Order: sequence, then structure tokens, then C-alpha cells
Amino acid sequence: MRKLAIAMSAMILANGAAAQVPPEIAAKVRAAGQAMDPSAGALYAPIFAGKGQGDVTITRDVAYGDDPLQVLDLYVPRAAADKPRPVLLFVHGGGFTRGDKHGDFYPDNITAWAASHGMVGVNINYRLAPANPWPAGAKDLAAAIAWTRANIARHGGDPDRIILWGHSAGANHVADYVGHKELHGAEAAGVKGAVLLSPFYAPEAGEQPHAYYGSDADVQAAGAAIDRLEASGVPLFLGYAQFDPEPMRQFALSAIGRLCRDGGRACPASVDLPDHNHFTEGMAVGTDDVSLSGPVLRWIEALR
Repeated sequence: MRKLAIAMSAMILANGAAAQVPPEIAAKVRAAGQAMDPSAGALYAPIFAGKGQGDVTITRDVAYGDDPLQVLDLYVPRAAADKPRPVLLFVHGGGFTRGDKHGDFYPDNITAWAASHGMVGVNINYRLAPANPWPAGAKDLAAAIAWTRANIARHGGDPDRIILWGHSAGANHVADYVGHKELHGAEAAGVKGAVLLSPFYAPEAGEQPHAYYGSDADVQAAGAAIDRLEASGVPLFLGYAQFDPEPMRQFALSAIGRLCRDGGRACPASVDLPDHNHFTEGMAVGTDDVSLSGPVLRWIEALR
């Protein structure tokens, strides 16, 4: 089992290792290094300009709860399908305090990519910190999954094949939901896998309260989070960028090392993304740069 799990992770790494970042973008990303600068979007925006979302029906701001932020967008392929489609539910980042499901091109590009590859895309907003601290984000995700499981069949989706994907703080919300089984209801039966793109848990809680997690050391410490992911039984894909901030890279490497030890039952598929930073890794999805989307798609197709 250990050899099989590690081999699976290595296969995904090998298949995703040949980065296809446009050379002019790669040069700018390398020059910027590990800077956390969201203006990196300017590098990919021209690629999406005028591109549209393809042959997809988009329905925006569907309520899954009572709060104004508890809304989701649906990306549904117009083409007929002979069986229900897998569902990709995406959770945006933003440091727990900001961010949105809809932008000029990102993160819509991820749900549009999902729809273009035969899935139904669901893109959610959620309540933000500090007004809505832990566990508001994970509870909102549970509610969004419950809405999806109850309603997605009428949009051609399979309620029993939901894949979660979160980026940055959104990846934390996904990992928190997956790991905290006390937050699960009947909706959890539909979750078949989770993509964690550059989550971050600190080695230990900081001296100052976290904007979302507050002073609860257990919910924000890396070791406890990894233990919960291991116990969850949910198949995982872990992506991280060459120019992610070093603490995020270290968390990813620690998680992979821990989850692949002792037989590797919870060993995640994973990819280290060359010539990408914390923002461009997700912004490239839907372009000719398939260094992330290629391995993720193969992993989703292999889920059962």
C-alpha cells in the first residue's frame, strides 16, 4: 500500500512537472520571487480578454443561505450528457477577510475550465472574517455542499460526485471542512475528493489572535490540521507553487511527508508548480499552461 500511494503521488508530480508557463510570464514571476502581489493578475488577464466562458450556461448569485454572502454561481455545459456530470465546487481565497467568487477572469476561469471538461462548476462566496470567525467559513462550505447535493441533479450534476477545490484561505476552509467531521451532515456523503491549492497552517498559533481562527491553537496549527486530514479518509490533491511564500511551501512539504508515511493510506496526489507564484498558479487554469490543470483533471477522472 505504501509503495502504491507514493507511486501515485510521484506519477502526478512527474506528469505535472513540465511547466508550460509562457516564457515572458515565467520571467516576470521569477523576477518577482515570493512577493505576495495580487497584481500578478495583469500577467494572465490579456490571455482571457475576449475569450468568454465557452458553451456554458452561467447562473449567478443563487442563495444557499440567508446571509448576503451565502451565494453561489453555477457553470453548466450546454451540451447534452449521457450521465450525470461530476461537480467541481471552488472556494476562493483572500486571507479570510476578502475575495469574491467572480472577477474579471479569476476565479471564474476555474469553474469555466471545469465546465469545459465535462463537469458542472460551482463557485461560492462565504462569510468573511473578522466579523465571521471560525468556524463560519467551514459551516458555509457545508451549507453550500448541502445545497449542491440537493439541487445539482436538475442542472445535470451528480450529487454523489462532488469534488472540492480551494485556494489559499479557501483551501483552509476546504481542509477544515474535510478534517472536522463534527461539521458534517448528510451532505458529506457526496464529497469524493478535495484539491488544496496552497493552504497554510502555521507550525503553532501566533502571539496575536488570527483574523479568522482567533486564539484557538488547535484549529490553526499545522500538526493538528494534518492529523485531521489523515483521519478524514477523503482523497486529496495538494498543489503549491515554486514562488509561494516559504511558510506555505513548508506546510505543503510537511503535509505530504506526514500523509505519505506509515503505508501512505492518506498520501495525496501533489504537484510543485515551477515558475508560478501564489496567484498565478490558479490564474493559469484554462490556458495552454496545464502544469496544474492537467494533473488535477487526471486525478479527478481517476476518482471513484
